[in-house]
Amino acid sequence: MGTWVKLAAASCLLLVVGMGCGSEGGNDTGESAASQAAAGGQTTPTGPGMQTAGAQTTSPTTGATNAAPAAGAGAPGAPPTAGASGAPATAPGAIPAGPTQQPGQTTNPTGAAGPEPTPTMEPGMGPMGPNTEMVPELNPGEFPDPRGGCDLDTGWPGDDTCMAPPPAGEGMQIHIGPEDYNNVGEFEFGPGRENSECVNFTTPNDEDVYYQGWVLSGRPGTHHIINTMYRTPNSGGGSSFTLCRDGGTGTNTAIVANLPGASKPYMPRAPVAPENKNLGAMVPANTAAQADMHYFNFTDKPLLREFWLNLYYVPKEQVTEESKQVRAMGGLSWTVLPIPPGADQVYKYECPINSSGRIIQLLGHYHAHGVRFTSHLRRASGERVKIFEMYDYLEPQIFYYDSVTQNPDFSDNAPGALTGMLEVQAGDSLEWECHIRNDSSVGLRYTNAVETGEMCNLWGSAVGPNINCVVP
Repeated sequence: MGTWVKLAAASCLLLVVGMGCGSEGGNDTGESAASQAAAGGQTTPTGPGMQTAGAQTTSPTTGATNAAPAAGAGAPGAPPTAGASGAPATAPGAIPAGPTQQPGQTTNPTGAAGPEPTPTMEPGMGPMGPNTEMVPELNPGEFPDPRGGCDLDTGWPGDDTCMAPPPAGEGMQIHIGPEDYNNVGEFEFGPGRENSECVNFTTPNDEDVYYQGWVLSGRPGTHHIINTMYRTPNSGGGSSFTLCRDGGTGTNTAIVANLPGASKPYMPRAPVAPENKNLGAMVPANTAAQADMHYFNFTDKPLLREFWLNLYYVPKEQVTEESKQVRAMGGLSWTVLPIPPGADQVYKYECPINSSGRIIQLLGHYHAHGVRFTSHLRRASGERVKIFEMYDYLEPQIFYYDSVTQNPDFSDNAPGALTGMLEVQAGDSLEWECHIRNDSSVGLRYTNAVETGEMCNLWGSAVGPNINCVVP
């Protein structure tokens, strides 16, 4: 397997803190409740979050990557073997590849923990395929879809998700995937599998850099990517999937910050509003990191676990403020007290806001039994303002709160959000709730299983307050 790193830089301005998507823990869906609970944590949506991410070099043996912008947010997972550290910039990460495999052969990843039950196909859901939605006409400040410029022809699903790195000097690319597509090793992901595992790597930048814009693209089967940076070296330094150093709750004291992540295969790049032009997030030089990769395969053919992340630089002298991750995790008590079959309930949570500032973006995350995800801002005066709502777990929403983004209006069956800057004050509270309907025959635990597990997590980024709550 291989982890590559490629340097370049970026003039484009865009702020988004990576948020982890599914703060879940654990390996394959057969993992114990206790171990999944321990891994129940962090964001995307870079998050959700802003967790560590792998470092990218050039492109795999059979093709180079394509230029890419960025936007989105990122969140968790846990487990098994010893990790692979990313290679330094300009040199492909030296990661030993696993046994030679072709798309049609299936081999479970080394060290995968627990049995691997076969997920069922959801009603109306076809086999996972490349993200090929139509790209709307661009508005001023928007960025084109960068996927598909790598000239890959590997035989694996999703070759058109590959992105080329930013131009030299404008940003850097982090790539987690095989170096040789004829020898993909543990990156192969067989039919019926679902788990969340981590890969070690080192960021490719030789000096501290700041980024403001980003884009992430993953192959079919990507549920979430959480990229986290650490101030202490990764253990093992190998090339295989390994235990996650943090379960997503952000309680590991060695965490530096998160890099952008994902809550679905493609996280596009967003424009930078004028009020955010001096915001940035730092990546310390050659920092140890982990990519937490939650994948599921509901098809009858093997998939490939692989993603590309492009970070776009902002001049250090331009950065006067750094954004902070919003982490609001709910439902962890379901690990020991699962949502029973037949339950139809709204679960409500809140997180206090300790100082004034602005919420820049929010991303919601739940699983297949989620009916509705809603967030309110409750003012210190008692006034409640709806700020976020989504319905489809397969299309988790990221909404931006600034002077240039026009969010969709609220409705009874479609995602919507408040439009405009979202200022907060000390004494306010961030509220979020998930309507969960368990129409299955099993109890739903807080775990990394889209059909047999649930969670209620809100990720995002803010300037000013620390909004960080992990609640039962």
